Amino acid sequence: MKVLIYGEYSGYGKSLAAGFRELGHEAAVFSPNGDGWKNIESDFGLSSGNKFKKLKELLRLIPVFLKFDIVYIMNPTFFNIKLLGPVVLLLFKLKKIKLYLLCCGDDVEYIRAGEVGVVEKFTFSGVDYPKSKYFKTLEDRVINYLCALSADKIIPTMYDYEVAWKNSRFVHKVQDVIPLACYINSVPKIKKTDITSIKIMHGINRRDIKGTEIILLALNKIKKEFDNVIVFTPEKLSQIEYLKLFSEIDISIDQCKCHSYGMNAIYAMFSGHIVLAPADKNHCKSFKIKDTPIVSISSDQDEIYEKIKKILLSSAEDIDNLKEKTQKYALQQHQCSIVCSKLLQLK
Repeated sequence: MKVLIYGEYSGYGKSLAAGFRELGHEAAVFSPNGDGWKNIESDFGLSSGNKFKKLKELLRLIPVFLKFDIVYIMNPTFFNIKLLGPVVLLLFKLKKIKLYLLCCGDDVEYIRAGEVGVVEKFTFSGVDYPKSKYFKTLEDRVINYLCALSADKIIPTMYDYEVAWKNSRFVHKVQDVIPLACYINSVPKIKKTDITSIKIMHGINRRDIKGTEIILLALNKIKKEFDNVIVFTPEKLSQIEYLKLFSEIDISIDQCKCHSYGMNAIYAMFSGHIVLAPADKNHCKSFKIKDTPIVSISSDQDEIYEKIKKILLSSAEDIDNLKEKTQKYALQQHQCSIVCSKLLQLK
């Protein structure tokens, strides 16, 4: 079977392709821009040339896309007018290609649900949108509608998007959560903890919606109190450069303003870090699990400080045990072949 992942989301698309290949299928990723500055490699992409050149390249790719059996749509934005989205969707339907919409990243339904309070922990609470009429233009709404209408199933990747889409007109298509997939070449052994030098990392990306300022306030307080702590705050590195840092880290802080967590947290789990992220009771319920080794945090700097402090006052053995539990959790929930098997079970 030939599977096309249409779009990229922090390496999720690349990971899905790897998972489908592990299961014996042919898989490829189309990413128009490599997910921005993250510069994630894909099988099909568009050059950074002018609009006419991009359009010409896309027109050459469309016949290739029509040879696939299943298409997983990463986000409706990849079917915008500039990318000939409505035309491509129509051709997919005429060819009777199976279409699945994966809910990950901001979209019309998430913004709408957040504004009316359906998403209790809304990442944009108290902050400005990146641009005016964010996911509210006529094009945004039409493309969102067409993608959802065309999709055979709608598959949320976490609670935040599940609750948003289950409050949409397309609730009848929305499936239970199937977690994000994450691929790394090999799962490393846990880095043994050196109590004299604990390394903590918070990767900075979209500061306002991730709660970076709150996290940094807590980290600054930790640095003043613990002289054995080294803090890393990398910003806007390519994914390859970013992941190189992971072998040195003991504790990773993902974000604090949502219900779940993103790809950054999952890469950290696989790398054997203790991970701080929201991962609240709603997240656990959506994953159908009782609890998680992730250290749950909210957008409260004192809480984050206390959670980090508790870890730092633990023994090296206890810290290593939590690292191992976290990595095991990642293997159970986010291993790409496991996730792809769940996706293929949907009929």
